[in-house]
Amino acid sequence: MSTLQIRAMTPADIDPVAAIYRAGSWGERRLFLESVLSNSACKALVGICDGAVTATGMATVNGRVGWVGSIFVDVSQRSRGFGRAMTEAVCAEIDAAGCTTQALIASRYGRPLYEKMGFRADGAYQILEAPTLGASPAQPHGTSVRHMTRDDLGRLGELDARATGEDRRALLAPMVGSGWVLESGADLLGYLVQIWPESAALVATEREHALFLLDLLRYLGHGRTDRARAAVHGEEERHLLARLGWEPIMTEPRMLRGEAVEWKPSLIWSILGFAFG
Repeated sequence: MSTLQIRAMTPADIDPVAAIYRAGSWGERRLFLESVLSNSACKALVGICDGAVTATGMATVNGRVGWVGSIFVDVSQRSRGFGRAMTEAVCAEIDAAGCTTQALIASRYGRPLYEKMGFRADGAYQILEAPTLGASPAQPHGTSVRHMTRDDLGRLGELDARATGEDRRALLAPMVGSGWVLESGADLLGYLVQIWPESAALVATEREHALFLLDLLRYLGHGRTDRARAAVHGEEERHLLARLGWEPIMTEPRMLRGEAVEWKPSLIWSILGFAFG
């Protein structure tokens, strides 16, 4: 039986990886792959079998927390243990970086494997989608919104760490050009950072501010994508968004292995992606 050889992903792997993702119903992810390879917080891996790219995995290091993401096996090569091999390789990268917690968002197919590996449930993300908006939303009274700059990274990192319990400054830094901040005077009320049009990291201190930034996300996608995506943790928030046109599409568990993470899910209104939280 052929074995799986695991190595770092390179730019030359983008085309074959994108092809197996499309064949496996993961859609077009070239922009995602290019972003990952250019981000110092991420290390992407590929598994090679019989000379072909067969599997992928990705480690993202956010301080003491490392995320396991993009575990994927070519549909023609499944049930051979390659998914577990990629997961173990990614976890080894996270351990080598000195992380004390491994985190992931599990699909219903992957959850049994992760439970066998010692991961435990730590809440869930309720994913909702909504059509894009044709008009820019009105910002809340007494606030201002502007493009993010690199000078914002310090206080953005503080707010993000308060919400996630992680140090994601290195991960978010390359995305500053697609980011927005909501302020009141010198106070940072929330931020929105995109890696692709329909998805974003969105953290806000108050519900009113979060709803404005979600509408901004919907507006920014106009003409480029049909849907925007949100992620909330409570039923009250889900029902609120449903009244505003957001439709629930899935609920996926967040799982951890290692030390617990002190985080505030009520401040998180959209996730950067299933590979990052």
